[in-house]
Amino acid sequence: MLYASFGDGHVQVARALAEALQRELGAEVAAVDTFRQTNEWLARMNERLFEWTTRYAPALYGWSYDWTRNLSIRHPLWAALARFSRRAAWQAVEHTEPDVIVQLFPDHALAELPPGRRPLVAVVLTDFAVHSRWIHANADLVVVPTDEAAHHVRRLRGDVAVEVGGIPVRDQFRRCRLPRTAGRRRIVLLAGGRGVFPQYEGVLERLVRHFPGHEIQVMCGRNARMHERVRAFAERMGHSNICPVGFTEDVASYLQQADFVIAKAGGVTIAECLASGTPMIFYKPLPGQERENARCLERLGAGRIAGSLADLDRLFAEGAGDIAGAMRRRALELGKPGAASYVAACLARHWARRRGCSPAGASDAARLVLQERG
Repeated sequence: MLYASFGDGHVQVARALAEALQRELGAEVAAVDTFRQTNEWLARMNERLFEWTTRYAPALYGWSYDWTRNLSIRHPLWAALARFSRRAAWQAVEHTEPDVIVQLFPDHALAELPPGRRPLVAVVLTDFAVHSRWIHANADLVVVPTDEAAHHVRRLRGDVAVEVGGIPVRDQFRRCRLPRTAGRRRIVLLAGGRGVFPQYEGVLERLVRHFPGHEIQVMCGRNARMHERVRAFAERMGHSNICPVGFTEDVASYLQQADFVIAKAGGVTIAECLASGTPMIFYKPLPGQERENARCLERLGAGRIAGSLADLDRLFAEGAGDIAGAMRRRALELGKPGAASYVAACLARHWARRRGCSPAGASDAARLVLQERG
């Protein structure tokens, strides 16, 4: 299983899928961070550059994303960038001799494979928007979250097998972790693992004004400074219904009980909100995949985009009924809390098809997920 440490999302998906493969199919799973294991110093520099660019020069990042989004999957740029990860990817393939390789990050390291036995190569998208860097010539299977994404993949490469299976999320989203408290309504502002959110004080002021009866939980991730600032802001403004929350593994308990979530538009965050049946408001999504993810959810009817504080005021004043009604229904329809099991079953089914046999456990896993999604 190949992933990268650009943000927490890819790591969470790797863990969720690995647990499903081990639990339900008895698979042996080896996870490899191909960028760090090829050149750790360079990988960490790239991670810092990614964080700096998305925080301080988002327009530049968005321009590069848009410019490359629909490039040919055989464009020489992808081959050049693959040099940063190919060595570790090839070493992992040669060392483990896998039956299946699962790629969880957009990269073309496997567009060429080392000599030897040919494994099944699967790409599992962790975004709702499709970028050409996800798709390469050696992919046998691409698993996507939506029909729209499947259509985009087929435009990029018409001969690849595509399954609409969802983004694997943690097992905690399969069950309600805490009972709902009668008469207590909540809104969650989700700042992500880094705890960074634009104009959060202005957003909180509008939430308090439009939803005075709600508790507003601000999930600050690992950012202790933001946690303290939110606490001080609530105390200074006299807003006792604003509650900062530090880093927690138990995200499902908060998302499942929220009337709606104000969030960054990362693919895994969206998948977790949908798995919780909770609609989303995206405030100033970053140019690039976040903006495209947000637009996708808006088209699907489970999210809305606000580009300014004035937009938020209008949305809350005019669309509160939609958030509670139509958007929540769409989130419930689109949610795939058992996506990890479903994707594991897809991998087993396609691997077995190549070998001409029936995969043990794959049918049971597929039935389980179909029941959850139904």
